[in-house]
Amino acid sequence: MTTAEVKSNLNTFAAGDVVAYVALPNIVTSGVPVGFEDLSTLTPANSWRCLGWLDVSGYIFKNDETTKDIGAAGTLSSIRTVLTGGMKSGQITALEALNPYVRSLYDDVPVFPVASSPLKPATATLIASYIIPDPPADNRYSMVFDAIDGTKKMRLFAPNVKCTARGDDQVQQADVEALQFTFSFYPGVINQTGGPVTGVAKRYINFTGSNVTVANYFT
Repeated sequence: MTTAEVKSNLNTFAAGDVVAYVALPNIVTSGVPVGFEDLSTLTPANSWRCLGWLDVSGYIFKNDETTKDIGAAGTLSSIRTVLTGGMKSGQITALEALNPYVRSLYDDVPVFPVASSPLKPATATLIASYIIPDPPADNRYSMVFDAIDGTKKMRLFAPNVKCTARGDDQVQQADVEALQFTFSFYPGVINQTGGPVTGVAKRYINFTGSNVTVANYFT
């Protein structure tokens, strides 16, 4: 008797580690991840900067679409649905409020170039000071979101993102000062085998060495 496919319990996924990285926007010829390589090994050196510890909720990826229903005389149901827009976004809660890259993203001052970052303190005083801009600048970045469950991994690479929403910066007597971010994904250039393509993100999945096929994923 033929039975329906059943998902393999070996491929359930619950990320134990989730890490986010930031880099210059629209990296094309270098610094682009092609798999799950250590980002620190990509050239040029120090292309990617780590945002430190994230909250246990990890990151939230949203894929929203906007539609418009077209009605017609003689029926209460729509006869056509038009796709009018779509937006991809990611959300994280960073736990290291004094991480220079986290603080730069929150206060909307440029992360790059790091050598001239306003968060780089003066050598003698170890004090950093900067103006929070108004109106805010259009600072864009590339981002990588890594999620790891043992030997299973997922990586989301976005070439052109902007921080479009921030939570409250609550300075409190607690264990950590958490900062919440929403990043909107915009079309950018993604370099890959066969030439660069335009897209908002690229996802990499490692199913513990198995190919993503019906034969391997389902039993």
